Amino acid sequence: LWDTYNMATGILGDVLSYIRLYALGLAGGMLGGAFNNLAGMVLGDAPNVLQWVSFVLILIIGHLLNLCMSALGAFVHPLRLSFVEYFKNSGYEGKGKLYEPFKLS
Repeated sequence: LWDTYNMATGILGDVLSYIRLYALGLAGGMLGGAFNNLAGMVLGDAPNVLQWVSFVLILIIGHLLNLCMSALGAFVHPLRLSFVEYFKNSGYEGKGKLYEPFKLS
């Protein structure tokens, strides 16, 4: 009964984890759209040179920021899935030396 409970909650946790990844992807798309709208508002109806420069800077910096955050997410979340959820569900039990940094040898 306990193993069944652990399996059911593990599957639910995995599904929620993938929903979280979907939400992060959706948030990245919405953030990109927000930068596009912001740059479009800066450009206005009759743009001059300063407005064009501001437009380009907002697009480059905004989308670069969004790309960096997405790259960080693409690195961190698979690590979390591998180390936390795989080792939790695989029955792995680490057997090693206890880490005692302040112990005198």
